Amino acid sequence: MAGEKDLAVMRFLEKPENFSDLFNGSLFRGKQVLKAEMLESMSGRSALSFRDKDGGKVSVRRYRDAVCKASGRTTYAVFAVEGQGETHYAMPVREMVYDAMNYAGQVKALSDKHRKRKDYRDGAEFLSGLLREDRLAPVVTICFYYGTGKWEGPLDLFDMPDIPEEYEDMKPFMTNYKVNLVQASNVAPDNFRTDLRHVFSLLGMAADGAGMKRYIQERPEEFRHISYETFDCLRELLHVDKWWKTDGFERKGEVDMCKALEEIAEMAKDEGKAEGKAEGVRVGIKALAEICEKLGVPFEQTVEMVTEKFGMSSEDARESVELYWK
Repeated sequence: MAGEKDLAVMRFLEKPENFSDLFNGSLFRGKQVLKAEMLESMSGRSALSFRDKDGGKVSVRRYRDAVCKASGRTTYAVFAVEGQGETHYAMPVREMVYDAMNYAGQVKALSDKHRKRKDYRDGAEFLSGLLREDRLAPVVTICFYYGTGKWEGPLDLFDMPDIPEEYEDMKPFMTNYKVNLVQASNVAPDNFRTDLRHVFSLLGMAADGAGMKRYIQERPEEFRHISYETFDCLRELLHVDKWWKTDGFERKGEVDMCKALEEIAEMAKDEGKAEGKAEGVRVGIKALAEICEKLGVPFEQTVEMVTEKFGMSSEDARESVELYWK
């Protein structure tokens, strides 16, 4: 994922309750299949190495946007999200490669384990790298499309090949690959239990500015106490922050968190003038770190803000925030 929109969505999905709700509300239509406590974040990086026909080493690397494994009664399952702000015309191939690399990685891990244990029972198991009873963890990927236009790309692999008429008979022997496209137009917002219901509701009326404004103003308590991750996500996707700036919200001063953080940073500079630069910066970082923690701003994002606002190196900023992060 690249760009501010993608980063905001990624930060939103870092919260296990949001990640699980995305699958429960879309693929499982509101059924609570995944629970936040079942999830364990996985690295989005996949890498495989193999030898080509000439003996040369070939390495393949891919990076997923968000991946978690969910524990089950006997094993686990892998759930992945590819975020898209625009149509991707090669998405079936892209997701097929990602999933295939995950399965290939599982095979390699099992093979390495068996070779170390030397527990193969015959040549067939040795050559395949797996024992007869070995099974792989299932992998499912969602393409979360948060663009405001219509998705115009293929939804399965069969939409992509141009099969010559004389070779039509080959199609039944080809393997298709489906894209699990999740977008505002094909989900029911009421199926979601987290702020995703607001995300999808507002995405669904992206072309109706008055409708979005009305939706927010009709839910003052919900939007007054909305999490920073949701606020940041909606601001980047739909620029809805301007509709928080009504008299009712501004008097409370509880929603426009970005504005509040800017004011805290400015306050730190004023403190610096009054108490000396070093002391003023210390007071400012302390205030910023404490309010970020109360608002639920992620630690890493707080470090980024301190780095930017106070002109510090990321290492110094991290050490400073750690002093005040309870």
